[in-house]
Amino acid sequence: MLTRLRSAARSQLAWVGRHAISPIIFRLHRRLHELEVPVSVHMLVSSQTWDAGILAAISFENFSGRRWPFFIHEDGSVTKIQQAIIQKTLPGVRFVPRTEAEERMARHLAKHPKSLSNRNRHNLFLKFFDFPAYAPYDRFVVLDSDVIFFKRPGEILDWVDAGKEECWFNEDTKEKYCIPRPQIEEQLRMKIWERVNTGICLMPKSAISLELGERLITTFESSAHHPQFFEQTLYALMASALNKGGMLPATYNINWGYLRAPGSICRHYVGAFKHDLLYIEGAPSLLALLAISRTLQRN
Repeated sequence: MLTRLRSAARSQLAWVGRHAISPIIFRLHRRLHELEVPVSVHMLVSSQTWDAGILAAISFENFSGRRWPFFIHEDGSVTKIQQAIIQKTLPGVRFVPRTEAEERMARHLAKHPKSLSNRNRHNLFLKFFDFPAYAPYDRFVVLDSDVIFFKRPGEILDWVDAGKEECWFNEDTKEKYCIPRPQIEEQLRMKIWERVNTGICLMPKSAISLELGERLITTFESSAHHPQFFEQTLYALMASALNKGGMLPATYNINWGYLRAPGSICRHYVGAFKHDLLYIEGAPSLLALLAISRTLQRN
């Protein structure tokens, strides 16, 4: 009985966060009128995560104090109405429909058949193959739709301003690759970075090797324990080959609990109830912080 009541309460609070609080944040948001940062930000959304993606973009732009070239890639399920809200809330955003990307990526991956066939079957592969293919500058940011910022991301801005070809990631709470890391290292004969999480990923395009990606997929396509983590494994592999950069501080928080860690710059919501918690904790917190910021600006 208590479990059912708790579940019902969580669902109700999440509904309020998604359908009452989030639209207020959308209406309040105004994009900065300045030149865009020469580093693109890429996000993959679906018909279930598109509005969380807007919150992620708003929070990142607000607390970074920069205007970013956002590329919103969709998995083929986003409706025209949802697309219209994205483009209205984030004027200037580059929305990439799945139907448009198919033809371009077929050409891009023509010499890498295993990569192309897996990209066409599994949506998460779009994060690895499509993002750098569409990135207009030498470096790009991967941002998951279930990440919300609450403070200035100084380390990300330092990476942008320094112009270095380095790879930086969230550090995962536990390792999640397509197959245990020691097996990857043995088969590919190279050391792989530990606990890479691509909720936030700072990448130079020069680190992306389609040949190395094809090798990984070919080697483990039929034996992967967790195919859903192939894209994370691919990014870890690229960073390991370049071997420049590392993990962002723990303040770029990955959190399974109800509340984010004190002092968090952002929170990557994970776990079975991550979207409920994003709307229960993340949306109200973001609204309050935006309201405070507006008040201080007026004064």
